Amino acid sequence: MNRFRFIIPLITFHLLSACSNTPGDSHDSNPQQEENNLAQVVVLLGQSNMEGHTYSTYLSKTMSNEYNKYIAGYDDVQISFHNSGGYTSNKQFTNTKLGQGKSINHFGPEVGIAETVHAASKENVFLVKYAQGATSLSGHWLPPSSSSSGRAGTLYSGAVDYIFGCMDQLENMGYYPEIKAICWMQGEDDSNGNQYNNYYVNTKNFISDLRKDLALYMDLDGIGFLDAAIASIDVWQQHQIINSAKERNAEEDELSDYIDTNLAGLHTNYEPVGAVDIYHYDSDCMIKLGRLFGEVLVDKYLD
Repeated sequence: MNRFRFIIPLITFHLLSACSNTPGDSHDSNPQQEENNLAQVVVLLGQSNMEGHTYSTYLSKTMSNEYNKYIAGYDDVQISFHNSGGYTSNKQFTNTKLGQGKSINHFGPEVGIAETVHAASKENVFLVKYAQGATSLSGHWLPPSSSSSGRAGTLYSGAVDYIFGCMDQLENMGYYPEIKAICWMQGEDDSNGNQYNNYYVNTKNFISDLRKDLALYMDLDGIGFLDAAIASIDVWQQHQIINSAKERNAEEDELSDYIDTNLAGLHTNYEPVGAVDIYHYDSDCMIKLGRLFGEVLVDKYLD
């Protein structure tokens, strides 16, 4: 793995290379080659609404004009995913499309993200998704700084390991990966547990620890953090405390953004027909969630 390349920021690397050149020198590569091969990486983390528990088939009715595009996917926005139950691309990258949620029949926000990034003509964008339903920030995703023992939660550690494996893969593909931002859709479990009052501190530590642990691949401007609100519904008992913590962290950190899914009108109360799953976004709203993430990524973090 070529991690030594990230010890020196990219611009410094180019300056040093330029200073070492003398007339008559021969070189195997163009000084611009490295910059052209930068991979813009967006990490997707969270529980079930990030993993994707929304049925793809309903899109044929709710978003019929776009449905075939979502089936074919986007070859200019590749994804590597690891979901619960062992459903994973195993660090390999593939076109972002329907069927990359908790099973081949489900999808998450990655589709709406890819659609938005594609429409903006952003280049060399890669998604890395690591998500698992029914998991908490106070336990499974616990950052090291919030742990009395200094040991991270199992999903925190697993996510970092998976991300590094994906960076290896991108380097093997000839890219120089830089993590532009992390998209976070989580908090439902914490709203019903006994740790909701710690969510603000845990989130702050989560962001800080991830930036530190992933610093080897940090963009020169830093790593953005996009935090989506959980649904303001009764099943998430302390949703107000959770969402307030998310919003507060975004206000205090210039590289963090709060995505108000409730203000955007995302809902969970129509699908599946006859047996509504109130816990997860309906098909059109899952696409909209991805678009909300995508709009911020395009406007603020992707080159």
